[in-house]
Amino acid sequence: MDRLLQILFVFLLACQPAEEGILKGKVVSVADGDTVTLLTDNNERVKVRLLGIDAPERGQDFGTKARQHLNDLCYQKHVTVRYSEKDQYGRILGVLYVGDMNINEEMVRQGLAWYYSHFVNDHRLDSLEQLARKEKLNIWSMKDPLSPYEFRKRNRK
Repeated sequence: MDRLLQILFVFLLACQPAEEGILKGKVVSVADGDTVTLLTDNNERVKVRLLGIDAPERGQDFGTKARQHLNDLCYQKHVTVRYSEKDQYGRILGVLYVGDMNINEEMVRQGLAWYYSHFVNDHRLDSLEQLARKEKLNIWSMKDPLSPYEFRKRNRK
């Protein structure tokens, strides 16, 4: 019985969600439609990749507009980032807020980013993408928009 309890305890620990962290600071750079650099309140520069979204790349249709919109939303503004992990490039994967506004959601709502369902299960982002598609906003005004993933894949060759 003790062995069963030990196994159950280990299993429950493994099922715990990753601890969420919070960063606060000012956005000092916008690389593209889903990546910013934050100068934290501790005076540390941190790259943040917006979790759950994928915006058009530079050189791709709507890439410049996506970057400009993200810039308009957060550049030189104080923000909060909620995160739990880093990606393979060392960037923090997080949800960016300016006040109460969820910037990740705003990019999808405006049709300037895809919901990136491979990494998160977020019904809100999914719903916002479906609405932007229905309203034919920005990337969804195109007949058959190429996802950033496919764009990167084609341009690696």
